[in-house]
Amino acid sequence: RKARLLNQGIVGIVSCHPDIFTSVRGTGLMLGLKCKIMTTDVLAACYEKEFIAVPAADNVLRLLPPLNIADEDIAEALTRLDQAASSCEKALETAKP
Repeated sequence: RKARLLNQGIVGIVSCHPDIFTSVRGTGLMLGLKCKIMTTDVLAACYEKEFIAVPAADNVLRLLPPLNIADEDIAEALTRLDQAASSCEKALETAKP
């Protein structure tokens, strides 16, 4: 149930931020977000929002929450990830000539 809740939220974030993410990988709570931009840029935005993730191979952002994560924590994580993606989009807009 928790994996489904997290996965649905992540899929929603990916669809809302197509300039940042391209797809979701993984199963259960072990998920990866394939990034369109450099993973380091996404990680920096995540850290600013106090959302911890790690880089993985092939420009992927790895998410690995604890198995006993509360539903409220999943909702908070999704909010922070969405905010980080929005920050990345703003940075892309200001970088355009």
